[in-house]
Amino acid sequence: MIRTTVFAVALLSLGFGVAAPRSASATDPVLMETYGRGVHAYFAGRYDEAYELLTLAIDNEIQDPRAYYFRGIVAAATGRPEEAESDWETGAEMEATRRPVADIGRSLTRIQGSTRLKLERIRQSARMKATAAAAARSKARYGEIRQAEGRVLKAPPVAVDAPPIPPSAEDDNPFRDDFAASDAEVESDDAFKGAIEKAEADAQARSAGGDAAGESGGSEPDPFGGSAPAADPFGGSGDDPFGGSGDSGDPFGGADPFGN
Repeated sequence: MIRTTVFAVALLSLGFGVAAPRSASATDPVLMETYGRGVHAYFAGRYDEAYELLTLAIDNEIQDPRAYYFRGIVAAATGRPEEAESDWETGAEMEATRRPVADIGRSLTRIQGSTRLKLERIRQSARMKATAAAAARSKARYGEIRQAEGRVLKAPPVAVDAPPIPPSAEDDNPFRDDFAASDAEVESDDAFKGAIEKAEADAQARSAGGDAAGESGGSEPDPFGGSAPAADPFGGSGDDPFGGSGDSGDPFGGADPFGN
């Protein structure tokens, strides 16, 4: 304690105040240098100085678990096993759950005996607890996913409105007949349909007309109103129209037309 008081007085005489706790990363150069000085002080047998330097690094939130391991080692070497186990458990939890720090095993190589065995049991227990906690979180997350899938599958289907039916091409035809197809009369393709029936009907009509004329006792009346044979339209009496006799068949009257 006397050496620590002298060290603090020296800092104050140089114009430095007491370092306040501050957050820092695992590779903060100032805290890493403080941690390294504490380790060297321990191996040199300066346990009080080593404990003060390691506590300074821890109070400023160094994220290296080795600072807790070596402070616990110093506490175990000075007869404080409860403090030692508390520091080892804190360092082991940090090592198992946070970003790993390289060369932890190499840094502890010079620590042997019962102290190293107890420290390794605490580290192994912390790793097992971290693995079990990670598995439990994964299982719980998987259960939440399965429950969400079950709710989605059991949900009633969402009704979707059917899209409107587009107008057919027939409705867009400007030449479309306004009459329905059912009202249109389809003519027969048989061109001779009814021809035989019509011919028989006409024959029966003519036969009936002939029988009526025979019963009346005369021929069909002259459509021009005459009852006698029509007279010669050239005024002749049936003689040769060229002046020849009616008995001669020569149209030139029997004379030689050339004077012979």
